[in-house]
Amino acid sequence: MRHRAARRHEHLQLDHATLTRMKTVLGTKTETEAEAIERPLALVVEERRLDQPLKRVKGRMQLQRVYR
Repeated sequence: MRHRAARRHEHLQLDHATLTRMKTVLGTKTETEAEAIERPLALVVEERRLDQPLKRVKGRMQLQRVYR
């Protein structure tokens, strides 16, 4: 079962052009659709989670190309 985080009501000042492009990329119709903001935020958090272990081993391991 997936745990849902507590939701909070926030007021944000966002660049309208960037928000419009983001809606196009994600295929959402309105700014209020949760995915329009939550998905990019989740991607940033996940990227950070993946980057931290790689930074700790920087220079001590060799990456191997898996896909050609």
